[in-house]
Amino acid sequence: MGDAPDNHELNRRIAVLEERMKTMQADLSASLERNNAAFERLRADMATHREDAAKRDKDNLRWQIGLWIAAVVILGFLIRL
Repeated sequence: MGDAPDNHELNRRIAVLEERMKTMQADLSASLERNNAAFERLRADMATHREDAAKRDKDNLRWQIGLWIAAVVILGFLIRL
């Protein structure tokens, strides 16, 4: 039992461990905040991308309809010849 730490040594070790635990908790909290901020940026980017894609789809549909109408008009003209 001579090599067992005394109460003062145990109190010191506990204090060191508590300090390490607080430091790790602070690091984890900071990491979580950074992660949440990154997810918010990602959500905003995804919303912007969806809006842009919807606009492109609408523009592409207009072009396709216009080309079909033009093709029908040209075919109608060629058939009358």
